[in-house]
Amino acid sequence: MRAGRIFLREARLGFAGGGGPAAPAAFFLACLTLAPLAIGQSPETLQAAGPGIICFVTLLAVLQGAERLFGEDVTDGTLEAYALSGMPLSIVALAKVLGVAAATMWPLPLVAWGAGIAYGLPAEAAGILALSLTAAIPGLCLITAMAAALAAGARRGGLVIALIAAPLAIPLMVFTASAGRASLAGDPAASANLMLSCASSLFLVALAPFAIAAALRARLE
Repeated sequence: MRAGRIFLREARLGFAGGGGPAAPAAFFLACLTLAPLAIGQSPETLQAAGPGIICFVTLLAVLQGAERLFGEDVTDGTLEAYALSGMPLSIVALAKVLGVAAATMWPLPLVAWGAGIAYGLPAEAAGILALSLTAAIPGLCLITAMAAALAAGARRGGLVIALIAAPLAIPLMVFTASAGRASLAGDPAASANLMLSCASSLFLVALAPFAIAAALRARLE
């Protein structure tokens, strides 16, 4: 079974089940709409808090479908089929995660750009934030996948995934939010934070699949 076929299979399943890209986008938009009720509707407050809120809600949207990522594979025997296919589980894991992300997460940067403007960010700062989110989403998906592999088959797996993934995602969310804040202030550090978001995601693309594979092998034993 080739990695490309796994990628396409997961992308099709992402569109067919769970609402496809509409479910994360709707959840994302609902959270961003409700946030001003909690922090207040002052333009200065919304502008200052906007990048952090948008990044945090992105993580919540990524976590939304994480329990299904490997949970069904463990229970229906698909994981054993992957293990017997001769393909490294790290490649299988990377193809699955990127397939799901490509199918379901692509609207989030677009919604984030509009939300940034609604929160009072200039168009350029909102664009930098959306671009940084585009770079960060693969990394967030891989962090969530590591937690999902560790919690696969566990009771209340969604809670376990959130408890594992949230602390690991903090540095990446800080880089992403800082890119938007620095752009808002006209600080040249915006480019540096954008590059840190890209570097963090590339680091996770290189190493996270091996951690996911190790966790899945433990489920097979």
